[in-house]
Amino acid sequence: MRSYFFLGLNFLVVAFSLWLHDRARVWMARRCGDLEAASRQRTADNPFARVDWIGSVLLPAFLLWRRLPLLGWTKPLDIDAEKLHRPRRAGLLIALAGPAANLLLAVTGIVLVKALQSAGMFPARELGNMLIFFCQANACLAAFNLLPIPPLAMATAAELLLNGDALTAFEEIKPYGFLLVLAGVFFNFFDFITIPVGRLVYSLLGL
Repeated sequence: MRSYFFLGLNFLVVAFSLWLHDRARVWMARRCGDLEAASRQRTADNPFARVDWIGSVLLPAFLLWRRLPLLGWTKPLDIDAEKLHRPRRAGLLIALAGPAANLLLAVTGIVLVKALQSAGMFPARELGNMLIFFCQANACLAAFNLLPIPPLAMATAAELLLNGDALTAFEEIKPYGFLLVLAGVFFNFFDFITIPVGRLVYSLLGL
């Protein structure tokens, strides 16, 4: 029961990390000119409105249960490109805002762990592992969402940056993007991200 309790706490860590990831994108959209982004996404009134039940719940829960590196995403952001000051630049900034938020959380977690270690106060067993998980999870989410595959964050920028045949091809695969992501998870394709990121985090933590 104790292990399931901490598994649930780790899932709350994931939920918070994905929520902040999404809020960062909405905030950046407002900064770039789409002032109605927040109300359109309804994040202020309903925190579950932006939840992608596959990418935000089922997949993270499965990966946590299997003790595999964490991957996940929220719903694609509905952006009105006509309201953006400089659409291509804004699209890139909005896409980067989510991963940047996760990177900031990862760095904050690493600094906290190092401070606790230096003070001889680093918690043992499950609590310590949860802090390490917090760092790794956010580092993996940051790197994973930089891939320009729908419905990941960087797909927003790709759609605004591409044109001509490249944009046409992107629009054709867009409805199947989440299937490509799930296939990548099933066949361990994303190990090229999660393994180096995990090693880097462990190295920074001195583990």
